[in-house]
Amino acid sequence: MRFEGIYTPIITPLNEKERVDEAGLSKQINRLIEHGIHGIYLLGSSGEFVSLSDADRRFAIETTVATVSGQVPIICGAMDASTSRVITNIKAAQELGVTAVATTPPYYYPSSDQELKAFYRQVAQSTDLPVIIYNIPIMVKTNIDPEIVVEIVDGSKNIAGIKDSTADWTIFLKLQTYLGDRDDFSILLGSYTMAGAAIAFGAEGAVISISNIDPQTAVALYQAAKVRDLDTVQRLQKKLLDLGQLYGYGNGVSCLKACADILGICPPHTTHPLHPVNAQAKTELTALLRSHQLC
Repeated sequence: MRFEGIYTPIITPLNEKERVDEAGLSKQINRLIEHGIHGIYLLGSSGEFVSLSDADRRFAIETTVATVSGQVPIICGAMDASTSRVITNIKAAQELGVTAVATTPPYYYPSSDQELKAFYRQVAQSTDLPVIIYNIPIMVKTNIDPEIVVEIVDGSKNIAGIKDSTADWTIFLKLQTYLGDRDDFSILLGSYTMAGAAIAFGAEGAVISISNIDPQTAVALYQAAKVRDLDTVQRLQKKLLDLGQLYGYGNGVSCLKACADILGICPPHTTHPLHPVNAQAKTELTALLRSHQLC
């Protein structure tokens, strides 16, 4: 299948005990779908996957699958520190009914090119689900060069796409040149600053955390970019760049959750040692959201 459009790397609402807030998660999912989001990207970086217990990861998947109820695809993160742990996560997600899985290379220890190819081959062989490569070297110490992506894709029939979060235009252009004409592979941008231009240039879509807060503008950006309405793309991209000031008040997850709290979606609780933003930051974030008619 093709993965196209705007996928929200959804935050994971938590209660004061750092357990998954079922009501908050369902509320956010329904809000995103109502505003036209094309898919949910679950347990990614914005979802604090690395900090959640196995039980809470499972509960988040169960809640999401039940709430989505087949309305949009669910790509579920399966990232972990070794091949076997990733495969275990994939099996659990598949049993619970997700549409596809995504994984970075194993984190903590850097991987060589040969290790990358072996890793994705074993992961792909472990499941019938489509597998999305997740390239975010700033977090996992390993960059997957576009040439290696091509070898991985050629070696496994169910490697179905890539989320590229390098925010590197040259890397995107190489991916688009090498893989853009394949009808069984999707290029998804992980950068909201590049999303409009990249989609206009041929990318299938974007996985952007800012769509947690303003899904309507993110979807409109995708729609304008697909038909190459560049004036509208520029206007909407400028709007998202201005809203992107929200990331300047602390850790990105904390900023997103502060905004979600302001919007009445869920409390701002994060997994420690991450802290919620301070009162002054929350006041300024409220003003920013009001300037965008979001609250």
